[in-house]
Amino acid sequence: MKLRIFSVVGEVLNFGGRRIGTTMRIAWLPIVLLLIVNMATVFAYLSVVAGRVITFAEVGTFFTAQQLVGRYAADGWSSNPIAMTAITGLSFIFQYILISSFMAPLIRYSGLGEKPAPGVMRLAFGPDQLRYMFSNFFSILFSYLVILAPIIVASLFVMKYLVDAVSKTMVSFPDPNSLHTIKLVTAGDDLAARGVEWIYAFAIPLGAVAPVAILIWAIAFLHFHPRNRPNANGDTNPIMRALVTLGAVTIVAGGAFYFLREQILHYLKSAASLGAEGAVDISGAPVNAILFFGIAGYILFGYFSLRLYPYPGVAVCRSSLALGGTLGLSRGWNLIRLQIILFAVPVLLTTLFVIINLGFLSMLMPQVIGLLYEATAVSTRLVNSGVEGGWVLPLFIWIWTIIKMLVTIVWSFFYYGVLAGLYGRLYRDSERAETSA
Repeated sequence: MKLRIFSVVGEVLNFGGRRIGTTMRIAWLPIVLLLIVNMATVFAYLSVVAGRVITFAEVGTFFTAQQLVGRYAADGWSSNPIAMTAITGLSFIFQYILISSFMAPLIRYSGLGEKPAPGVMRLAFGPDQLRYMFSNFFSILFSYLVILAPIIVASLFVMKYLVDAVSKTMVSFPDPNSLHTIKLVTAGDDLAARGVEWIYAFAIPLGAVAPVAILIWAIAFLHFHPRNRPNANGDTNPIMRALVTLGAVTIVAGGAFYFLREQILHYLKSAASLGAEGAVDISGAPVNAILFFGIAGYILFGYFSLRLYPYPGVAVCRSSLALGGTLGLSRGWNLIRLQIILFAVPVLLTTLFVIINLGFLSMLMPQVIGLLYEATAVSTRLVNSGVEGGWVLPLFIWIWTIIKMLVTIVWSFFYYGVLAGLYGRLYRDSERAETSA
């Protein structure tokens, strides 16, 4: 079954817009509680940093509290990591529960047409919410612990070995006619002097990452097997498929490597801590090791994350933690189509949000609020002997603040509606993919 990009994107945006009333009805209370949890988390962080309870009376506004946390959070983590970890963990759990309370029924509404239960004070939590939480957590945990974490550990050890190797001190004889003239140099200096530093800079890191690179190529080779492409007519040329997938992986990884390496080396060369004066710059070896493993890990992490992305919608709508048609939905070229969908939806949402902020909140509404303010101020001066009422400016400041808050909150409802619509649509497509397999 072929994923239809425009159909999916259009439907999820339509669901988010048309069902925004339902989204607001079942999500307003959890979102208000999310804001409270967020504020409590910020003030809890500040209290740990200060060593006493911090309230609004001492910082004035929540924005100021956020700024203080950003400035002094590192002090709290260094002085009391247990308390900071506990606050972070509890905040994450509460936020996760609150989000699942409205996301699960919205996903079932999108995927199955099952309308959420009536009422405006909804804070549901049951099997559907648990499935949503577990499926999301499983997708992240699998992609990170099974795929990314081992590669991170391997890259750190390879980098350590490279740094140790090129830092070893060795004896050099600068004058070949005199064995009594010696000079102590590092292995890196010696390699650079002989013009073969590429062995440590490229060859060894590339050799270390070779097994992971072969794994990536094998996954690409198997992923685009004709059995995963419904319209393919047999595997007539596996050698060509092997060469094409190898070339594609090489181009993607090589392009990412070249771009990131130039950026990182530029940063390292400008850093004040880049070696002692006169030392040979062999920073390419550890930088290359990190990049080789980082790019390989990111490709694998992205691949499995993409394959498992529909799982929350499948788990909630099927009322089961079985994978169902999760993997079948992203078979063959559907993997690329799904990636395009997951790129297009956030881009469209962000573009719309920017238009709302630049057009509605930055141009249109300030003019309207300004005219209403002037009219109100003039009317108060007419009845107060030319003196403007002291309540006018604070009132309109609050009106403007409330308008901006409401626009942001409505946008949040729309965003969650679009996300639920996407999960629901992907569930229905996964069912069709499983039926046609």
